[in-house]
Amino acid sequence: MKFNRLFLFALLAMLTVLLSACGAPPATNWPGMSTDGESIYLASNSHVYIVQASNGTEATANISGKVSPLRFPLEYDAEMNFYAPPALTPDGLFVVGSAAASGHALYAADTSTGSIRWSFDTAKPWLGGALILDNTIIAPSGDGTLYAFNMSGSKRWEKNLSKYALWTTPVSNGKYIYLATLDHMLYAIDAASGTIAWEKELDNGIIGSPVIVEATLYVGTLSGNLYSIDTSDGSSNWMKPLEGSIWGTPGFGDDTVYIGTVFGKAGKFYALDAANGAVKWFRDEEGSIVAGPLVLEEQVIYVTEQGRVQSLDTSGAPKWQDNFDKNKIYTAPLLVDDMVVIAPMGSPFLMVAYDLNGAKKWTFTPAQ
Repeated sequence: MKFNRLFLFALLAMLTVLLSACGAPPATNWPGMSTDGESIYLASNSHVYIVQASNGTEATANISGKVSPLRFPLEYDAEMNFYAPPALTPDGLFVVGSAAASGHALYAADTSTGSIRWSFDTAKPWLGGALILDNTIIAPSGDGTLYAFNMSGSKRWEKNLSKYALWTTPVSNGKYIYLATLDHMLYAIDAASGTIAWEKELDNGIIGSPVIVEATLYVGTLSGNLYSIDTSDGSSNWMKPLEGSIWGTPGFGDDTVYIGTVFGKAGKFYALDAANGAVKWFRDEEGSIVAGPLVLEEQVIYVTEQGRVQSLDTSGAPKWQDNFDKNKIYTAPLLVDDMVVIAPMGSPFLMVAYDLNGAKKWTFTPAQ
């Protein structure tokens, strides 16, 4: 299945429709999740919710003498809309960008109060999640520029990398920052200076972030090609064509790369040998697999656009599953304290947590 620039224009048009709700939050988007092990930070539509991982209840704070749910912003703001995963800093901030139709700012907010420490405005929405690297915030913008800030919000450097919005969250090995773009490019960028160490053009646009395993990057394209790339110089170790297109970030475990594909309205889930890209096994799915998988020691868990949560053992045999009829799932599963957390769209609740055997532990619905 091959995609060309018409697909990219259609993708961007879809995003434009998604974000153009006359100033109100769009009816649908895909949530972003991150965790510090104790709390889950859920970016969903008009708020970032801070949820206690132990029981799925919303954290609270004493605000102006009243105990209120701890969220960002504390009150609805038409110029804020979120779905990138919030990035957590060592000094008690979370960093997240707004993708609202009229508000395009990157915010750093206090995790204990929800108050804004600083913000940075651009002309385009913020779509990808930020990376925290040492004392630097690396943030991809909708204007195609990668920005680096210190913890107080002062800009250290910026690098324009694409004429399209930057969708993917950067990853790093400590020396280089790696960023994939819609216009087929994979960049290695010096973390200190923002200079490009190397760049590599792949066969099509890239929506999912790469994953780094030792000295190797694994990344997939919209054409359905999965690449193994040397982190030092961008040379290819191997490339494997898969059936469908790749939207998510690959998962890795026990010398195996796992990835799902979008194949029309259906999908396929693959396990490949990390050394050479050979397919170990695959599984057909009735629904497309947009998000990357969660790889654990004895199981791998993925979700489908059509609302299935599927756990397999490492040989591809089913372990457990759940289904959300008429709901869609675009967000990768999150591991939090021996629980698997899912963020379905269109459900009465925004998150659900399972134990590692698939038993539900809690669901989260925001307080009114």
